[in-house]
Amino acid sequence: MPRAPEGVRRPSREVPMDAVALAGSLAACAVMVAAAALTGWRLDAVSRRAGGTDDYFWVGFGGMVVLVAAGVVGGSLGGGGAVLAVGLASAGAAAAWTWHRHGRRSVEAAEAARASAGAELRRRHAEVVRRWAEYDLDPARAISFPAMHDPRHPVGRPVVRALRAADEARDGGAVPDLDRYAAAVHRLEEAFRTAEHELVADGTSHPARHRSSPDPESLPTVRFHGTFHD
Repeated sequence: MPRAPEGVRRPSREVPMDAVALAGSLAACAVMVAAAALTGWRLDAVSRRAGGTDDYFWVGFGGMVVLVAAGVVGGSLGGGGAVLAVGLASAGAAAAWTWHRHGRRSVEAAEAARASAGAELRRRHAEVVRRWAEYDLDPARAISFPAMHDPRHPVGRPVVRALRAADEARDGGAVPDLDRYAAAVHRLEEAFRTAEHELVADGTSHPARHRSSPDPESLPTVRFHGTFHD
């Protein structure tokens, strides 16, 4: 086999070290990107199921271990700056995505809780209105306890005022103040409960001023003249 002339190097079949380092650095970057994405997905899953602090810690800790290990390996192969940049960018992107998802989920939960609280207040409000209306729609109750609907009577006045205040708190703007509405509904329930106790619990009726029964002796006598025919 002919030898190469002196001074001329034979082509080597060995892979250059630069190519090995580049491949290792790229592999380390890929591992870091995958670890960051997986960690973000797992943190989002913890947020969805309302996990505790320990769950967030261990998921985040595991992801950071993989990121740091891949970064050390990639840096040892000569791609320190690039590997570090990829690791920081991947971790930052995963953290931002997870935080955005968690924040949006928190807002949705707060809106759902507010809607549920508002619906419950409206239900309680409507229940008092329904029971209060029965004292006017039921002829027996209307006759026995007319003071419940009399805004001038000491018993009915607080109920009528509390009803107006609750209506104003409920309809006071496109977005009602739930704290104000809750306080108004609570006062309405208390006022109605007190009125019922005073009017019904003791079994006595308190005629309203505008519905007081007149004295029979003061009524004029009506006489009919003539006869009725079938």
